[in-house]
Amino acid sequence: MAHRAPASPNGLAKVPMANETKAVNLMPTPENFARTGISGLDSILEGGIPRSNVTLVEGAIGTGKTTMGVEFVYRGASEFNEPGLIVLFEVSPEKVVRDAAQLGWDLAALERQGRVRIVFTTRQVFRQELQQADSLLLQTAAQMNAARLFVDGVVGVIDGGGDGQEPREAFHVLVEGLQRDRLTAMLAVEASALSQGRLPVLEESIADTVIRLRMEEVQRATTRSIEIIKSRGHSYQMGRHTFRIVTGRGIEVYRRVQAPRAASRDRAAAFDPSSRVTTGVPGLDEVVNGGYFLGSTTVVAGISGVGKSVMALQYITEGARLGEPSLMLTLDEQVPQVLRNANSIGIDLQSHINRGVVQLYYDPPQEIEVDHHFHNIEQIVKDFRPRRAVIDSISTYGSSLGTQGRVFRDFFHALVALMKEYQVAAVYNHENPEMLGMSSMMGAFGMSSLVDNIILMNWIELGDTFRLGLTVAKMRANPTVRETHECEITDGQGMRVLPRHLPLTAPMAMAPFSSFAGLISRAPERHTHGTEPGEGTGGQ
Repeated sequence: MAHRAPASPNGLAKVPMANETKAVNLMPTPENFARTGISGLDSILEGGIPRSNVTLVEGAIGTGKTTMGVEFVYRGASEFNEPGLIVLFEVSPEKVVRDAAQLGWDLAALERQGRVRIVFTTRQVFRQELQQADSLLLQTAAQMNAARLFVDGVVGVIDGGGDGQEPREAFHVLVEGLQRDRLTAMLAVEASALSQGRLPVLEESIADTVIRLRMEEVQRATTRSIEIIKSRGHSYQMGRHTFRIVTGRGIEVYRRVQAPRAASRDRAAAFDPSSRVTTGVPGLDEVVNGGYFLGSTTVVAGISGVGKSVMALQYITEGARLGEPSLMLTLDEQVPQVLRNANSIGIDLQSHINRGVVQLYYDPPQEIEVDHHFHNIEQIVKDFRPRRAVIDSISTYGSSLGTQGRVFRDFFHALVALMKEYQVAAVYNHENPEMLGMSSMMGAFGMSSLVDNIILMNWIELGDTFRLGLTVAKMRANPTVRETHECEITDGQGMRVLPRHLPLTAPMAMAPFSSFAGLISRAPERHTHGTEPGEGTGGQ
């Protein structure tokens, strides 16, 4: 039920004397913080909002100010035993209760229990109430032991209200009234000037915490962002983070992918020199020294159709066969198509998913939000704890995020660090657009220095036949023989790496790769008689 606050006599706010000030513990302990309960926000605030802080939530129309304030009060009352008040001037309480129900919040029930009170009043009455030490509003707060307050739309409260006060002075009065009763308050203010890039309201210097919400255009898409401009009394994560308003759950904040994580992630590395993860591709383990180190980063680069996804499916299936949790992240193909492709090479991937040893995660790349996407991957890795993972593919990330700015590089750095922290042997597929011959291993992506292993896959034209070649271009902390090996893909069986030395009696199109030089260039040449490499040495 909504309540309208009665008018109080006009008067100046009483400023507490020194002997009236309540003792405040200034040490940054968890007890001194009001956790917002908003998913992801307390992490960015590094614990929550210091108690008694006055928080200004500013943003243009539609950015989510009201939703954030209502959730702040709702979470306090429902999860932290901290009753709260919601003060409205324009939006009716019935609409707020209705909209909250869409997000899964039963404000009506909390009102009946006396843990939430919605007050529908005028700005003038509200301003007068806060100026009186014995106001009905503050008496109500004291009776219900309220710890939180949300005021939706304070611009009209601090414009002087026709009493000659300057906005800054009026805001001082408002803040003093709130702090007198030790309420942790959140005030919403519309700041349309944000969209023109101008700094908003004078109140920022007076408020203890300032949270700025934005609607940002990315190409033709729109995302919501949140930034902590300041917050007195503690540290917090700076920069713009992404958030969404999710039906049935409320606000979800996703820390920006560039933000520092735990120190353990920064120090993570592929440090185990003995444990290896086998590839699942017959003949490939012998080429890559028995498999990939735990925590290592492997890029398989090649044009579309050379078998990168086939290798990935065999890698995942090998993990399932060994009982190792295995994860496949895909942007290129939806889950039913991945399952179909697996069946074509004799792999029943669905059975491994049913056993709980394989997870497939697909995220549409069209309007990918990098912070939200990375948050989902992070949660999957934390919960599922895979030993091996495939990411398909880097090139699709590049198409969505761009390769020239910092977004892709920062995302890739964060993804590699995440996999190393959890000691996941990760394989990243990458489409190199060069059809015949390679002049660059990763094209415009420029990330080769960050990865441990690089495997090049390429079509090689010999005679009138395209044949599939595999070259290990890099294996960090491993001996590497840079020979090109032939591969074949067979329906129902998958890929295998052929022995490098085969009988030399076949025609040129079927001759072994060891008979040729320059296989990954655009013009391979067959060795002339008498110059062919010796048996067992391989041509380099």
